[in-house]
Amino acid sequence: MPLPSDTRLGLLAAIAAPVAWSFGGPVMRLVEAGPWEQVFWRALGGAAATAILLLAHDRRGALHAWRAAGPAMATSSALIGATFVIHVLAINATTVANVLVLQTINPLIMPLLAWAMLGERAGFWTLAAIALASVGLGTILVDSFGGGRPAGDLLALAAAACGALNIIVVRRARGTPMTGTIVAGGLVAMAVAAMFGAPLATRVGDAALLALLGIVQMTLGLWCFLFALRRLPAAPVALLTLIEPVLGPLLVWLAVGERPANATLIGGAAILAALALNVVGTLRRPADS
Repeated sequence: MPLPSDTRLGLLAAIAAPVAWSFGGPVMRLVEAGPWEQVFWRALGGAAATAILLLAHDRRGALHAWRAAGPAMATSSALIGATFVIHVLAINATTVANVLVLQTINPLIMPLLAWAMLGERAGFWTLAAIALASVGLGTILVDSFGGGRPAGDLLALAAAACGALNIIVVRRARGTPMTGTIVAGGLVAMAVAAMFGAPLATRVGDAALLALLGIVQMTLGLWCFLFALRRLPAAPVALLTLIEPVLGPLLVWLAVGERPANATLIGGAAILAALALNVVGTLRRPADS
């Protein structure tokens, strides 16, 4: 049976989003800018690019969607802004692998949250993928639990909590375009960063690289993520974000020589197997939405 186009596009978007997000670690390790400056310029690039695209595509429609979203738009914007800030602070306070691994708690609890709050029951394939991914994550966490500073690990957990809550908000408002939250969330992050940092003192090269990172991660990555959530159930979309904690540390290894531990490589292999299992389940259940 041919796969419906909406399911195919949703699956591709759900994979593209975490791939785009994976570039954050290498860039933040390579620049000399401080954490608050990283937050500011990354948010500026993503928010500006998204605003331009929204206005160029349909100015009246974008403004109407903004007003129509109401509380959902405001809540999601605040959660996205908090995630932007906390994620960057966490990466600057502990290892990239620790941050990305701890944030994978988000997709592992999402099927339970989706069932409790949205009435979406996870199927056999999703549950099997979660079980296999849990083995991989457990392997990584046992080895790296004490590897990072506690403050950074706690920040990573806080970012995961914000991400999980935002998935629920977006999924419940899936009938309303929510891409404007990327702009609003970016403005929230910029305002916070400007209060605590000195963004105008950032080197031009670093500022440009961070702004480009914002375009890739926020505009491209979050746009794909929101697109996928409107076409697939929350559980498989959230589970596919596990691509980031596998690919992210590998990119940091290649860029700055920060080699993942053997346990991370073993656990990452289990996570990739879980992702493949999840894709199979999505393909076998094309009518789910």
